[in-house]
Amino acid sequence: MRCDKCGRNMVKVDRREEMTDLDDDATDGQVADFLAAEMSSDAGAWSVGVIEYHCASCNAYYQIQEDELTNYKSLIVGWHEKAAVEGDYFSRFVFEYLAFIAHLKNNVYFGETRDRSVIQNLKQDFRRQSLYVQSVQSNADLLKAFEALIRELQRSPLRNSSMDLDYPEIDKWWNCSGRKPLDNDSGQGGIIRTPHDWENTIEFWYGVRNNLFHGGKSPNIQRDLFLVEHAYKTLAVFMKSEISALE
Repeated sequence: MRCDKCGRNMVKVDRREEMTDLDDDATDGQVADFLAAEMSSDAGAWSVGVIEYHCASCNAYYQIQEDELTNYKSLIVGWHEKAAVEGDYFSRFVFEYLAFIAHLKNNVYFGETRDRSVIQNLKQDFRRQSLYVQSVQSNADLLKAFEALIRELQRSPLRNSSMDLDYPEIDKWWNCSGRKPLDNDSGQGGIIRTPHDWENTIEFWYGVRNNLFHGGKSPNIQRDLFLVEHAYKTLAVFMKSEISALE
């Protein structure tokens, strides 16, 4: 979406449903129906979709009204539920990741179009971090899965094979929650330090996604099976919490 004044790309900042205004010539029945909808917080037929954009250059906001917004919830929930019943963890992770990235882009970080930007935003989301850490602490099976994953990554850190399958390198985004990776980062990359290591857990999901989608993971290699399985198990808990919050 481009700004009408300066022609620059605008950023989507909100996507919501509102109640439409009541016409001045509304009948008594329409007024009663409108008031009932307003009091019940169920807009029903009075609902209108609003998509809001911001132009940083002009510092201007633009709103576009739609009769009905596309509902991505059923799509996201469908992918999440399909992930839970697939027979192999490669398929499970793929469907769970699709639900994950669709949810973040369409329900959480509206203004971000690149997956990397969405991932970095999530790393800085302290509310979601707190909820996820609580989930890990209260789930003995998840905690064991994390401990096994940490040991495996300590033994052999995760490398990014999406750029070069023959000579994969450890990605520069480990230990980083900012917009740019640190040039002088002294921390070890490719590992999750503790079960509460939020930023590197997210980087692990993204790293497995990159390797899998670009051909760097094989269902015939035991380590790849292990990494994809644990990527699914740790991501599914996060998505279960996110989806329950949508309802």
